[in-house]
Amino acid sequence: MTDHSVLTKKFSDRVSPRFLKTNYADPIAYRHIEGEGPLILWLGGFRSDMKGGKIDALATQAEALGHGFLCFDYYAHGETGGDWDKARIGRWLDNALSVVDHLTTGPLVVIGSSMGGWLACLVQKHRPERVKSLGLVAPAADFIDCLIKEKMTPEEALNLKRSGTHVMNSFDGPVHLSQAVFDEAVQHNVLTSPLMLSGKVRILHGLMDDVVPVDHVVRLFSHIQSSDSRLLIIKDADHRLSEPSDLEALKALVIDLRA
Repeated sequence: MTDHSVLTKKFSDRVSPRFLKTNYADPIAYRHIEGEGPLILWLGGFRSDMKGGKIDALATQAEALGHGFLCFDYYAHGETGGDWDKARIGRWLDNALSVVDHLTTGPLVVIGSSMGGWLACLVQKHRPERVKSLGLVAPAADFIDCLIKEKMTPEEALNLKRSGTHVMNSFDGPVHLSQAVFDEAVQHNVLTSPLMLSGKVRILHGLMDDVVPVDHVVRLFSHIQSSDSRLLIIKDADHRLSEPSDLEALKALVIDLRA
């Protein structure tokens, strides 16, 4: 029986991280709850870590219902650490595939938040036999190219060309992105052709999202080729999708995807 007094603590406080070596020899920090049925694999967003509210909500739900849950910090994120200047989309994808290959067995319900939604599509592309269903939460597919580079002002584009670095604003302050980041990210874009996804696909997005516009998510949705795909728009939600009602919608989405 679950001790509900324990569940009042944050997931990151009650479950200690473990570490996995990857192809890059990155010691990836992860937290894993054992359980029955399809495992929930959480892929976090850009500059996020395992201490967020959405992870807490899904981990608590997993413990209460008895199913598995796994999350991790990408290279140069959270408890994994690393040199930000060496971080790339491809390296984060390698982190995700290493977690799938070495820490999981059987069917997966892959839930990707923001940048994690992009990586979730790539995990489906590279390991289609492992993905039972896909949940995309405010998905930022191809965001390096489509939401940063294409939205640059002429002055910002010129500065990137001259200096080799673009400074973008994020929730935790300015972030430096090198020209190499932009060049490498294009190799992993998913909006250039239809996305053939097996199983259920659910997208959860906020109408007030000013980080990933709704029209960008609709573009992703239109690329998805699945016999069972749905897009849910929450009218008053922003990119964080962190209000109690948003978290309830997320938990309901996971239950739907595990069925």
